[in-house]
Amino acid sequence: MGLFGRKKTAPVDDVDVLLEETEDASARPEPAPGEPGVDRDWDRPTDGPYDVSEWSDLEGRVDLGALRLPALAGMQMRLDIEQGSGRVVGATLGFGASQAQVQVFAAPRTMGLWDELRPEIARGLVDAGGAAEVVSGPLGKELRARMPGRAPDGRVAFQPARFLGIDGPRWFLRVVVNGPAATDDAQLAPILAYVRRIVVRRGDEPRPPREVLELSAPKGVLEAAAKQAQARREQAAREAVQEVARQAPSLTRTDATRLAGISPGAPGAPTGAGAPQVREAGRHRSAPEPAPTEAPKAPSNPEFT
Repeated sequence: MGLFGRKKTAPVDDVDVLLEETEDASARPEPAPGEPGVDRDWDRPTDGPYDVSEWSDLEGRVDLGALRLPALAGMQMRLDIEQGSGRVVGATLGFGASQAQVQVFAAPRTMGLWDELRPEIARGLVDAGGAAEVVSGPLGKELRARMPGRAPDGRVAFQPARFLGIDGPRWFLRVVVNGPAATDDAQLAPILAYVRRIVVRRGDEPRPPREVLELSAPKGVLEAAAKQAQARREQAAREAVQEVARQAPSLTRTDATRLAGISPGAPGAPTGAGAPQVREAGRHRSAPEPAPTEAPKAPSNPEFT
């Protein structure tokens, strides 16, 4: 599936950024009457998502560098990190039970990317054992897909997904929707409304087409992630020590011979000067004397000549 396949990315230690909604005071370009993509055709320059040249007032948006995302109260945002390089390459946003991953890429000056990328993504999904079809959606043509995966019991399971592509001036915005909104247009509507309010700031640097535009974490997020990760490691270490202590055998007996598997008086137990003395019911009892024999005894006061 190439650049636009299922990349190996990892969250920033699963740190969620809780967004606080702020009033959008920027001057929205005057759109035509009606709901775009429903009552009339969607027109990107006036309906969004916008280029920074079309919407320069970025107040009330989360600054991720190349992407400026609207802040909604209670919405969670996870930054997606490319394994190996450690670059922030996308953001996954929570909309109830659904999620939407947004990524932005460099595009040619004179043409868009979505028309040539849709067949590539579809082929990649089919080669991986899934399925995909091109349909017309509110923001133009999109891919509705079934992505293969593994269920908890190990069986192959398919997850619905929706791939949206938006071409802008020298940039391409890709949105992948998972969850109920991937098949329910009513639940998709608030996600589309959110996507149309995104502002892209590509920059003037020359970049090859399809290169992902690296994002930057909001101030303080990476520091918070590092602290949370350290706290989790310390907690895991404490729990490991507690588990070892719980499973370790306790010395409930003071009789070392019993701990060694030897009982006093049993065959093989030590005798003589090295034999231990046993206390019973507070009485002292020494080791037993040897049994009498018929052998002559030595005189108690022998005389030597």
